[in-house]
Amino acid sequence: MSPPSRLGGPVNERPSAPRQSLSGGITWQASAGCVPGQLQGVLSGLVSNFGNVRVTSTCRSQASNRAAGGASKSYHLSGEAIDFRVPGASSGAVYAYLSNSGSVGGLKHYGGGLFHVDTGPRRPM
Repeated sequence: MSPPSRLGGPVNERPSAPRQSLSGGITWQASAGCVPGQLQGVLSGLVSNFGNVRVTSTCRSQASNRAAGGASKSYHLSGEAIDFRVPGASSGAVYAYLSNSGSVGGLKHYGGGLFHVDTGPRRPM
């Protein structure tokens, strides 16, 4: 298991070596198999608008979520959340794009270009 980040970020149950998607726009540093279609659509939109996306966290077990400092009811536990970076893109532009996406429930920018989105109910951003 990978060590937790200082922001309580990416720790996944099934870490894997970084790999490029067939579309060439997404680098997966976490399991891609648990990401629902709604979030895959968000990622596709990011790639179309900003270029490459690096997904750093997806589904987590209870243990890996605790190690990451995740919330006890984190959407990562059900595979309904992703953490990612959009290298070279303005964080403000990425945040604005995600804020206007009807597919995003929860949205957080941790700083340093690291974002979290989930499929939960829409919350104040």
